[in-house]
Amino acid sequence: MKPNGRSKNLDAFLKLDRRTLANQYVVIVGAKLIATGTDIEAMLGRVKRRYPRQIPFVAKIPAPTTLILLL
Repeated sequence: MKPNGRSKNLDAFLKLDRRTLANQYVVIVGAKLIATGTDIEAMLGRVKRRYPRQIPFVAKIPAPTTLILLL
């Protein structure tokens, strides 16, 4: 963890170009983008086999027209 409480994986996620990844899942391990796509189950299966001892950071990039409300 960084002193500000954010992880390296979160920092890597925040630096992604989200315009090219709209409506896709992203998987980040060790601050590196490992996989992108729409089939999250297949992606996680491959990532778990390749990185069995690490916990992946998984997120879905919303479409630009998606409204996200924070409560």
